[in-house]
Amino acid sequence: MFRNFTKSKYFIVFLVLILILVLIAMGREAYRFYKISQEIGNLEKRIENLKKDNEELLKIKEYFTSKEFLEDEARIKLNMTKEGESVIFISNLDAAEEESASEEQHIKISNFKLWWKYFFGERTFHK
Repeated sequence: MFRNFTKSKYFIVFLVLILILVLIAMGREAYRFYKISQEIGNLEKRIENLKKDNEELLKIKEYFTSKEFLEDEARIKLNMTKEGESVIFISNLDAAEEESASEEQHIKISNFKLWWKYFFGERTFHK
């Protein structure tokens, strides 16, 4: 009876159905493996980028903790100097005085005179 069943059409159909189911399962697993491989590749690239960023941040940290950075900050923000150095301050007082003088002159001219000069006379208000 078993020999007759193995030679029958039903047995062949049964084997074909099992083969199709196995192929579908293998295809799903292959696709899943492909997706996981892609994700692993993306994560490895991300790891490399993070390592580069980490190296850059370590370099920046080393600079901020270095003696040179502290000296530069002390010179710039606290106006400190090393022994034997001298500080020279250069100011532009003349330009500031001229600006304040021109503002005062502008304020002294009345509004009526400014309008008169605008319509009938000089086009400039500052002298």
